[in-house]
Amino acid sequence: MLEYKILTERDSRFSGKFDLDQLETALNSYATEGWKIAGGLSASSIWKSSKTEILIFLERERAAA
Repeated sequence: MLEYKILTERDSRFSGKFDLDQLETALNSYATEGWKIAGGLSASSIWKSSKTEILIFLERERAAA
């Protein structure tokens, strides 16, 4: 069975900033925990703000219970 994580700039590994160096560091860190990129997209809300947010979907095999 798989488990999923959604990575955004709000992730604690970005310290409120979302730049390429920090993204690479975060992805490498998650990779050491067994996570792989399953997909990604950019999303924005016309209701809350005009800011676009990047979402990266990570997946890994769930440890047997």
